Amino acid sequence: MLEHETTNHMTLYTRYWILSAIVLTALLNSSQALSKGQHDLLLFLSGGPAYNEVSPESGPEGSEFVADADIVYSYTNGRFKILGEYLLSTDESELERFKLGWREADTIGWIGRIHSPSRYWNSTYHHGQYMQTSISRPLIEQFEDDGGVLPTHITGLMLETMSSLRGSSGLQTTVSFGAGPSIGKDQLQPVDLLDPDSNHGAAADLRLGFLPDQLGDNQVGLVMGWADLEIDENETAEQAGLQRVEQYTIGAYLDWNWPNWKVIGTVIYVNNQDKLQTQTLKDTFTSGYIQAQYSFHEDWILYGRLEESNDTEDSLYLTLFPNTIADRQVLGLRFDFARTQALTLEVARVIEFAEADSQDRFGQAMLQWSTVLPWTW
Repeated sequence: MLEHETTNHMTLYTRYWILSAIVLTALLNSSQALSKGQHDLLLFLSGGPAYNEVSPESGPEGSEFVADADIVYSYTNGRFKILGEYLLSTDESELERFKLGWREADTIGWIGRIHSPSRYWNSTYHHGQYMQTSISRPLIEQFEDDGGVLPTHITGLMLETMSSLRGSSGLQTTVSFGAGPSIGKDQLQPVDLLDPDSNHGAAADLRLGFLPDQLGDNQVGLVMGWADLEIDENETAEQAGLQRVEQYTIGAYLDWNWPNWKVIGTVIYVNNQDKLQTQTLKDTFTSGYIQAQYSFHEDWILYGRLEESNDTEDSLYLTLFPNTIADRQVLGLRFDFARTQALTLEVARVIEFAEADSQDRFGQAMLQWSTVLPWTW
């Protein structure tokens, strides 16, 4: 009982932090202070058809048209920063990120709704489809409302710092603490800044990245996370008597580049402590991916990705998220043209969690146009 009260108090404090941040931003916006800094606006647009070879009883829609408009706004005035991101798509409309930051030398602190630093792909590409080479995202990098089974949005505090090592190398440390998602109907539900509620437990994340060159793109590192996931109207959880899940994750990632090659990959071990009414059950699984891409021409990129999950059959936690992808093999081709536009074709073979029998295997095909329109003033 005391543990739940403490969690609710922590979540309540987080809400106060965010409300205070929004009020502060409104005050700054009404003053002349904003006219002295730099404003940057990025508009990411993408759209195209998607086809899934599935049975009519379950799984994704057989065919659909997917379109996204992602708006990223940032403001910088000396050490002070504001960043907001709003996504409008055929599936959702949501304020994805809103945070205030303050920089001191090589360290910056943030308060607001952020992307979990222990999800490396998301921390690199965010919601802008044009930024990532592939159309789809790996399972462990999927956003909560798009089939993700791990927390990807945190509302609270984040601290990023870079420590210099020998030569030009550096150690990048990113840590966050705040309110994580709850387990809703068939999906995780992060805090909605525009419609907040108190049914969210605490979450903490850490990423340690080694960069051989602080100005380069190559890095390798460790990711760790902890989350107290409350149950919020999940029928499967209620039938099983599941009250909440305490989740621990640990993994490693790689992002390495050569003249014509790029390899990015992550593997994560997940330990779930399933809190039932009379006992605690432990279920664990491992999931990972590796994506390699080759630029065989200035404007053409060929890529492939292998995703695999192990020990998923007996996981009570994964039964809360039906039709979630377990394994996938992806092959794609991207063509960049007109400076900031791209056309991408991607095909995949998918296995859903369930029991991986024949009806849970299906093919995917997607075609996507994407672009980014930048403005600075």
